[in-house]
Amino acid sequence: MKSSRKNSPRYPIGTLMAYGPDNTRATKLVAAVFRKPGQEEATALYRWFVETGDARNDPAVGAEVAAFFKQYGVKETAVYDRITGCPHEEGVDYPMGRSCPQCPFWAGIDRFTHEPIVPPAPTRSPKEILAELTTKGGKQPLAALESADAHRAALVEPLLQAIEHGLANPTGLPESEGMLFSYATYLLAKWRETRAYPFIIRWLSLPGENAFDLGDDTVVQDGGRILASTFDGDFEPIQSLILNRRANEYCRGQAVEAMALLAAWAEVPHETVEAHFLWLAREGLERKFSQVWNNLASSAADIEALQVFPELRRAYDEGLLEPGYMPPSTLDEVESGPRGKWIERYRKSYPPVSDVAEETSGWACFSEPARESSARRLADLAYEHANIQTRQSPKVSRNDPCPCGSGKKYKKCCGAY
Repeated sequence: MKSSRKNSPRYPIGTLMAYGPDNTRATKLVAAVFRKPGQEEATALYRWFVETGDARNDPAVGAEVAAFFKQYGVKETAVYDRITGCPHEEGVDYPMGRSCPQCPFWAGIDRFTHEPIVPPAPTRSPKEILAELTTKGGKQPLAALESADAHRAALVEPLLQAIEHGLANPTGLPESEGMLFSYATYLLAKWRETRAYPFIIRWLSLPGENAFDLGDDTVVQDGGRILASTFDGDFEPIQSLILNRRANEYCRGQAVEAMALLAAWAEVPHETVEAHFLWLAREGLERKFSQVWNNLASSAADIEALQVFPELRRAYDEGLLEPGYMPPSTLDEVESGPRGKWIERYRKSYPPVSDVAEETSGWACFSEPARESSARRLADLAYEHANIQTRQSPKVSRNDPCPCGSGKKYKKCCGAY
C-alpha cells in the first residue's frame, strides 16, 4: 500500500482500493474516508464501476475520486498498488464463506499476494487427529485442528458418527467423547458439510437439558452459527425446531438466530426470513415469555426485518420479551438509522465458522478454574449472574461488552442464558 505521508494525520484520510474479476483488470474502485487512524467504520464510502477497460485508468472515474476526497477534506490518501479481490461483495452478491461464482479466478487465491492459498502440511494422520480430539481438557489440540483440513475426506464420516453416537446417549456420554462431539460440530460447520444438518437439528431438538449435556454452552454460543453453516437448503427442519415446545427454549432461540444468519450471509433471500419472522411474531409462537421471543427480537433487529417491528412492540407490551436482553428502543434505532448498517455489522460479527482453533480456544476446559467445576456449572453461574445483572443494570445493551468481564458481547455471554 502506498501512502502520500508517513506521519499519522490529524485530518481525514482517504483509502482507495481496486477490485476485478482477475488480477489484471479493475472493474470497481472503492474510496473511503476515515476521520482518524484506526477508525473501524468509514465516515464516507463510494463505489465506482466500469463495464469495459480498467477503472484505475478511467479519467472520469479519477476526477470523481479526487472530487470525493476533496469534499471530505482529505489531505492524505492510501492507495493499494494492486487489485485486491473480486468486485462482488461476500454476503451480498454471493453467500458468505463461499467463492464468488462469477469470478472463479479468485477461488483459492490470496487477494493481497495473488498467490495460491496453500494449507499447512498436516502433522497428524486422521487416526491421530480423532484420538487427540477425544482427549479431555488440559491443552487445546492445535496440531490436530491444523491438520484436519488436509484430511477432510477421511474425517467427515467418523465425525458424523461421533455426533450420532452422542445423540444416542446424550446424558451418559463420557467427557472425552463429548469433546469429540463438540469438535465434530465445529469442523463439519467449517466445511459446510450439509450431511451434518439433520444431526445438528436433532441435537438442538433434544428435550430438557440434553442438548447442554452434549454441547455445554456451545449451544448458546454458536448453536445458530453451526446450524446455519451446515444448512442443506431445506427450511422446514429449522421451522419445526422453532415451534417444537419439547425442545429447550434456548435451542429454539438458536434456530431463530440461524434463520437470521442465513439471510445475513445471503444463503436465503432476506424477504423469505422476514416473512417467516413476521408469521412467528403474529401467530406462530406461543404467547408466553421465553428466550425464543428474545432471539426473535434481536435477530429481527440484526437483519433489519422492519416489517416485524410492530408485532415485536406488541410483544413487549404483553410481557413476552425481556427488556434487559434487548431494550425496545433498539427497534427505534434500527428504524431511524441508515439501511444496511445493522445487517452489515451483524454479518461481520457472526460470519460462518472458519477457524475451529479460534472458536474453541475459550472453552472452559482449557482454563485452570474450569477443571474444578463443570462447564454446565459455569453456565448455571452465568445464568444467575445474568438475572442479577438485568435487575441491577437494565440499560446494558445486547451489543455492549458483558459486565462479567468475559470480553464477549452481553448477548453472547450472560445475556444468552
